[in-house]
Order: sequence, then structure tokens, then C-alpha cells
Amino acid sequence: MGSYPEFRFVQSSAQYYEWMEERYPELFMRIKERIKEGRWEVVGGMWVEPDCNLPSGESLVRQLLYGKRYLKEKLGVDVQVAWLPDTFGFPWTLPQLLVKAGIRYFLTAKLNYKASLPFPYNVFWWVAPDGSRVLACQTVGGYAEHEEALAPEALARKLLQLRRRHGIDELLVVYGKGDHGGGPTEEMLERARRLNLSSRERRSPPRIVFSTAEGYFKRLEEMASSSPKEIQLPQVEDELYLKTHRGTYTTQAKVKRNNRRAEHLLEAAEKFSTIAWALGMSGCGYGYGYPREGLHRAWKKLLFNQFHDILAGSAIPQVYEDAERDFQEIFEVAEGALRGALKAIANSVSTRGEGHAVLVFNPLSWERTGPVELDLGQIPTLEQGQGEYKLLSLDGKELPSQLTDDGKLAFIAEGVPPLGYKPFRIVMDATPSEGASVASAQEGSPLTLALEAIATAREDAKEIVLENEFLRVVIDKASGLLLSLYDKRSEREVLEGGEEAKGRGNLLQIYEDGPSIDDAWDINLGRLAELDRALGVELIERGPVRAAARIKHVYHQAGRPDSLFQVEVALWRGLPWVEFTLQVDWHTAHRLAKVAFPLKLRSEWATYEIPYGAIRRRDPTSPRASAQERAKWEVPAQRWVDYTDESEGYGVSLLNDSKYGFDVQGNLMRMTLLRSPHHPDPLEGPPERPPLTDQGRHTIRYALYPHRGDWREAGTPNRGHEFNLPLLAWVEPPHPGGLPPSASFIEVRPSSVILSALKVAEDADDELILRVYESTGRATQAEVKLGPELLQKQMQMQMREPTSAWEVDLLERALRELPLELGADGGSRLFIELAPFEVKSAQLQRSRKSRSN
Repeated sequence: MGSYPEFRFVQSSAQYYEWMEERYPELFMRIKERIKEGRWEVVGGMWVEPDCNLPSGESLVRQLLYGKRYLKEKLGVDVQVAWLPDTFGFPWTLPQLLVKAGIRYFLTAKLNYKASLPFPYNVFWWVAPDGSRVLACQTVGGYAEHEEALAPEALARKLLQLRRRHGIDELLVVYGKGDHGGGPTEEMLERARRLNLSSRERRSPPRIVFSTAEGYFKRLEEMASSSPKEIQLPQVEDELYLKTHRGTYTTQAKVKRNNRRAEHLLEAAEKFSTIAWALGMSGCGYGYGYPREGLHRAWKKLLFNQFHDILAGSAIPQVYEDAERDFQEIFEVAEGALRGALKAIANSVSTRGEGHAVLVFNPLSWERTGPVELDLGQIPTLEQGQGEYKLLSLDGKELPSQLTDDGKLAFIAEGVPPLGYKPFRIVMDATPSEGASVASAQEGSPLTLALEAIATAREDAKEIVLENEFLRVVIDKASGLLLSLYDKRSEREVLEGGEEAKGRGNLLQIYEDGPSIDDAWDINLGRLAELDRALGVELIERGPVRAAARIKHVYHQAGRPDSLFQVEVALWRGLPWVEFTLQVDWHTAHRLAKVAFPLKLRSEWATYEIPYGAIRRRDPTSPRASAQERAKWEVPAQRWVDYTDESEGYGVSLLNDSKYGFDVQGNLMRMTLLRSPHHPDPLEGPPERPPLTDQGRHTIRYALYPHRGDWREAGTPNRGHEFNLPLLAWVEPPHPGGLPPSASFIEVRPSSVILSALKVAEDADDELILRVYESTGRATQAEVKLGPELLQKQMQMQMREPTSAWEVDLLERALRELPLELGADGGSRLFIELAPFEVKSAQLQRSRKSRSN
């Protein structure tokens, strides 16, 4: 930069600048000087250049929140350009998040990478479902144009393409030496100088101008405004699907599982830490210090590991060794914060009564019923007695419970309040009944009547049948497959074939996969093997709470150790889905595993969850599918996929806890489980023998949820959250407390509006931030009910100046005041208008005062 004063350099990612600040402070100061000169452009506005399909909506918000705030605070730059040149596709909801973080422009260079069906535009308006839009650029060239790309002939060809497509005569060239557009060489800069001099002498294009990305976007806006008829900027209302690199939805399964677990742990830890802190502030609870520093550190480690080549599974092996250490630190921080918060809240609850209280906490914003598995090691010996544990409701009624295979006490907690808790009691019965899983009951007693209505199981020489009040599952002992999944409420078979035609539900399929030059990135499917002969099938649980069977399969590959599959199929009392826990000991080379469900339904479309929303995609095998739709034969999704037959008003949702690659073809719904490509070469060792990916043990949970109506009526987004964010149990001895036995701190209505974040504000130690999003694609008004416990002291001390609420953007800058009604009980109701799939944040203040940015 000293030798070429005309040169402009572009750099994204707050993480890099933080490293410079911490490790090379003198260089960091020189960078700041170049920024002030206008020669160093800060772009991106995110913590790193992340994958955008796999992180949750809240993770993408935090990429922007922490990234833009750091760059503004440390460098004085309010970034306007989202810079994601190498990311592997983009969800339809991303423009909204960019706009709400103050970003106006979006750049990528990836959509045409190795694509036989190129993306048709280079400059366009990209519009989200809520109507937010950004001016987007898919560069005509790549993200690391080298010397040959700066030749006059190459530049002229690209400029001609841009002129023909959009009527634009100015071309953006992203150049540099290196895979990710690293620093340009002196040879490149000299070439650019000569080109510029030559064009001036000849008075002919192309003329070279050293510019910035933001400068280029502003020129596009000026041209479109001054020549609206000549400049053609199409509008894209869709995801930006990358027609390659489909393997990145699955490769490196452990980092993806860790990512999902970390997202949900941090969400729960943050919510309950905020509640515990607010209770102390309001005088209802013990003093609790909000663990801001630890949570920030954990979030930043998570955001770093969402870098597109890390989370996507396309990095070298050493990266995943580092990532594993990072995730263990994230889990330690998040679990510690969660335990501390639950303890502080439980200490404030009145838990007087027989035995010990079991407080069941709900981290979600609607009332729910769900399973609880209580570690008996948490429970102090009750009255030093002998016998068995029994579970009671608050009014003393005995509830069904059972001991699981791993020694936990399982029960169903019904009606747990939204973002709150409900008490149960655990006592020691000195006269235990026969059998460890069910308490004794007299004929006709409430307990006996309850047991008759819940999970049951039976078997004969050929089949195992599991049944609850919603579903009946038939498992074939020879194949280990589901012969039938019968919906008792709707009186219909869910699986194609059913019992008589030998259904093939939960079929494990193993494909040959590659190898290829982009082994970790791309799927190359070959021959198929199906695991339709079971190594063993047994009934393992037959209790009042859960019935379960265990199935074993083996896959043989010549020259490799056998890969073992063990799946537990379970029905829970009170839950309308069948749950699968798959344990795999994976030892294949260049293979890909899927699990398949043939459904007794017909539809052209399936719906997939994306960050803060959902998208409908056509069956790629349909004769009505366009060329673009046919390319989507493997697609990304998050917690759920749904297939609904609209003509019959019936559908099936597939829920999961750690997977991201799916396909629905015809009536076959499939989830991709594992791959085993050769990894990119490690730093050390012979490159001709790189290690195989994902060898060893994996645990994968998923569930099939049949339902009437479509996914909206069935509440599938809520079920996806419930499957990933379980109820939390905390054992507490008897003591007095200022909180009631049961409470809800925050409830959001309707339940289709989901509270995704509750935290302490970034700039105020005594104010709350809550974030909600509309999950069904329908405009609505949300009502957020704040429990009186959170505001009690404020209401007592500030009756003349009550709490107020402001809508803020994703950077927590005030936009407008929100209507807030105060209730007679000391609580309040907040009202928020939401467009389809819209995300909004609110800041709760201690007094009604004017706000400024």
C-alpha cells in the first residue's frame, strides 16, 4: 500500500481484526490509519464469513450483532456490504436480517461455481418473505481473479456479459492471489497500471479504477436511478441455492451436532440467566450476576466455528481438533450458566412439602407437555428410607413413571408453563411394588386407569407392536423395518404399503459416494445397498411412560471394518410422534447413508425449515419441475421437513436433532445421515492417504410426526423446537421462597410466534432484549405477556413512571416505542406487529424515557 497509493484493499470478518488488535497492536493501528484514508475498506459486518444454511436464525443475528458492533466501536465503520464470496448458498430470509442490521448490499462470487446451470443474474434485488430487500451482486468472475483474469480480452468479455444482461457498463473485479482473494501481488498491480495507462492512450475501454465494494454498489444505485429504462435489475424472491457442494450439509457430522447443541444450550442458558438476573433486580429472587463475559466468549467461539469451511465440513483435520476443544469450552460455559440460573430461580421458589421438589423448566415460550428423564444421582436419599422413588403431582396424586435402561426416572410433565416452571414431588415409598418400573395400584384407581390409556407393547414371533393413545407402530422382526405406522386419531395408515404390503419405514440406505476432487464438498451417488435384514430385534421397554424396541443392522464393505447400526424406536405417553435414536459405528470409505420413509401421501411439494423461516420446494423428479428445481435433489434444512398431501388435508413432519441434508422425491422422504469422503489433505502426513471423515461412533435422534392439516396447523415449527430443546428438571429440597410453586415468566401468543432470544441489553446493564419471529409465513400481531415477577420491584417503586418498551433493530438501536399494557397483577402485555417470517426485537426499559440511536 505504501508503493501503490492508488491501491484499495478489502477485508471482512471482525474476528480477524480482533486478532490483530490483541496480537499485533501496532499493525492494528496502521490498519486504522488506512481505513481513515479511505484506502482500506471494511466489509462483511459479520464475525466471520459464515455458512448461511446451517446456522440458526439467532446465530446469524449474532454474527451481525457482534461483527458490526465490534467494527463500529474499534474501527469507526458502519459496514454496509455483506461480503460472502465463498459461502455455499443462502437462505431466503437472509436479506431481512441484513436490512435489520443496517446492511444495504450483498456480494457473493459462488453461485456459478462449477455449475452446469448458472445463476441467471449478476446484479439484482434480493427480496425476503417479509419484503426486506438488498441490492445484490453475483460477480461475473470469481473471488480470486489472477493475472490472466486481468487481461484486456477477459475483462472485455465479462463487461459485455454484464451489459447484455443488465445494461450496466461498469464491472466489479475481485482480484488477488490465494483461495480467498488474498493480497494481490505487485505483478497484478503493475498490470492494472499498464492497462489503465493503455486505455487512456487509446481512449478505449476497459478503463481501470481502483475502487471499493461500497463505492461500486452506490454507482449501481446511481445508474439505476438515472437510467431506469436502460438498467435492468430483476427481483429475486427465493433462496440462492448453490448447485454444487451438496455434501457440505452432511460432511463432518460431529461439528454439525456440536453446532446444534451449542446453539440451543446458549439459547436456554441466556434465557434463564436473564430471568434469574431480572428476578434479583425485581426483588423476587436471590442476587444473581448475569454471566455476560462468559456468554459473549462462548457465542464468539460458536460464531468462529460457523465459518463456512469449518461448519460445512470442508476444512483440514487439524481444524476439527481445534473445533472440538472450542465446543467443549462452549458447553462448559453454557451448562455452567444454565445450572447457576436454574439454581438461583429454584432457590427463590417455595418448595415446601413431602420429599423433594422436582421443578421442570420450559425454555420455550408456549405451554408444553413433554418427556423428562431425571438422573437419580441428583436426588438426595429421602428420609434415609428404603424402597422406590415415586412421583407426585403438586396436589399429591401419584403420576406414572418408569426406570429406563440407563437408570433414569422417566415421566411425562404435562402443561409446563411458557418460559417458566412447574413443580412435581419425588418421595420414597417404603413399601415398593413388584417391578421397578411401575408403582402398584388397585383396580379402578386413578393410576390404573391412567396406565390403561398410555404406552403399551406386545410381541410375537414375527412382530413387535408399540402403541400409545396417538399411534400404533408395527416392527417386522425379520427386516427390522416399520411395517406400519397407524394414526389412531385420523384412522389412517401413514406408510406406503402398511402391514399387508410389508411397509419399509425407517429403511437405512447406503450409497457409493465418489471419490472426487472435491470429496468433502460434493455428493457423487453410485450403487445403492439397503439394510433390510435385521441382525436382531428386541423389545427393551414396556412401561407406563415409554415403550421401545431395539433393532440392529450391519453394513459390510470389502476391505473395511463392518459398520454397525443400532436404532431404538420409542413411543412416549402423550406424544403424537414416534421417536428414533440411532447409534452408528461408522467405518466405510466413500459411502453415504440415508434413512428413508415411504409415505402414503402424494404431493408436488415439501416444506423445509430455514433460518427464521421455511421454504417450499418442488419435487425435483416431478415432470413439472423446472431445470432450476431439478437441480435441488439434495437440499439444506434445519430442525424439520414436512410433506403434506393438501388434497387429503394430512401430512407428516420429520424432526431431527443434528442433521441438515434432505431430499423428498415422489412420496419418499429421506434424511442424509453420514458420509465418509477422504478429507482435504492434513498439514502433516502423506497427502496421497488423507484420513476418512466421520469414522467411529455417532448418535442421531429423529422423529416422525403425522398430523391433520398442513405443517402450520400441526405446529411443526413448535414441535421442532420441542424436540431440540427438552424440558429441564431440577431437584430442590423443601424451603420457603418468594416465588410461587409454578410460574410463567414470558408467554408469547399465538404460539406460531416464537421467542428466540431473551438477554440483557448490550449497552445497558438493567434492560432486557427479547426477540421473536413469525414461524408460519403469515402476518400476525404478537402478544408478549411478561410475568409480574420480572417487574415487581419496578412496579412497586415506579408506579408513576412504569416500564416502557421500544422496538430495536438487530444491533439494539431504538426504532419506535411499542404499545405496552400494564396488568392488575403487576405483569404487562407487549404487542408487536409481524409480517410473514418477520423477526423483531424489543428492549424493555426501567422507565418511560426518550431513546436515541
